[in-house]
Amino acid sequence: MSLTILAKQQPSTINALYKLKNEVFRDGALTSKEKALMAVSLSCLMRCDTCLETWAVRAKELGATVDQLREAMLVAMYLAGPASVVWSDKVDLILGEPLEGA
Repeated sequence: MSLTILAKQQPSTINALYKLKNEVFRDGALTSKEKALMAVSLSCLMRCDTCLETWAVRAKELGATVDQLREAMLVAMYLAGPASVVWSDKVDLILGEPLEGA
């Protein structure tokens, strides 16, 4: 089921979810950029292509560098092993490397 369908069927629930996201990812003791980089690392651990791409784009919008994105992914790799990062071709795209054979 897509988020679009859920938003039509359960708008109050999805609105609450977005309200929570906006509250969690606002600047606080950690900056929004730092939180987005944490989300990049967690997306690698969860092996979610959509999450990884979404949070990498958001981190870049908030000023994260390729070096910071790489280090966020390396944290995931340290905690869970190389498989937490190498499963996705999106990593190469996020870090600005061409895909092999492309």
